[in-house]
Amino acid sequence: MVNNYSNAGHVFQLRLSARQANNLIVEQARLLVSKLIKDRGHDKPPFLSEDFARLQGIKDILPTNLRQASAVLLRYADGYVIKVNNNHHPTRQNFSIAHEIGHLLFNELKLERYINSIEYRTFNPRAKARTREKARERLCDIAARELLMPPEVFNKYLTSFGLSINSVEPLSHIFKTSIPATAFRIAEVSSEPCLMLMWQPFPVTNPKGLKLNRCVSSKPKIKAVPIHTLDKFPSSLSKAYDSNMSIKSKKQFRINNTIHTLPMESKSFSYGEYKYVLSIAFLNSLESGDSLAE
Repeated sequence: MVNNYSNAGHVFQLRLSARQANNLIVEQARLLVSKLIKDRGHDKPPFLSEDFARLQGIKDILPTNLRQASAVLLRYADGYVIKVNNNHHPTRQNFSIAHEIGHLLFNELKLERYINSIEYRTFNPRAKARTREKARERLCDIAARELLMPPEVFNKYLTSFGLSINSVEPLSHIFKTSIPATAFRIAEVSSEPCLMLMWQPFPVTNPKGLKLNRCVSSKPKIKAVPIHTLDKFPSSLSKAYDSNMSIKSKKQFRINNTIHTLPMESKSFSYGEYKYVLSIAFLNSLESGDSLAE
């Protein structure tokens, strides 16, 4: 998004930063959540994307075989229609629809001008379009998380269950969101400092270990990553991968260029035949005033 102001007949452009664009779409999503809560008369989950679609004046949501696509937003002369992949799990469909609603919020805020202002340095002529597309999709994912898992409501339920890897599944059921989306939302809203990690089998067929796919910190200014991002079998993570139980362990992390050993809980989850491991590492074990300072 670009804001204009004039001075002595000249027009200057104030470019919106990524943080400001993020804040704007979060604010817009929270306004829509407040509208839904007022409309329903309560703030109890789940927050279903169909309800937000209704408030946004979307004509219809059509379950369709979209092959590889998750959902599409179609504009007609008399309004919008969302088609969602009916082959996907209901929780994924819920997020996909919310993502498309995020595109509407994106358009309302005129954030396309922000996307067009993104700078890039590359010799690949296609990189500009890909960079802008990733930025657009990231903002719509942020909007979807805000709609389906409003932070104040989500944190209230998280506090009730407690910060644990065993809280992921019940929260997923309550909010009708996928296991990974719920897990990373825990890290985003938790008042207790933590890291949420996702490990995938490597290689996919006949795995010899687990490879780090993503690590989200509850403290955005803290740069944290495991010392070893490939965990070879046998290990505590492999015990979690092979069982349905949560496994406690300790792992070394590089946190703001300093190495720390953190307590961790891990548990395996599956999506169809695909299996993966989620871990939560507890940052409150660090001494006060240490790497948690922002």
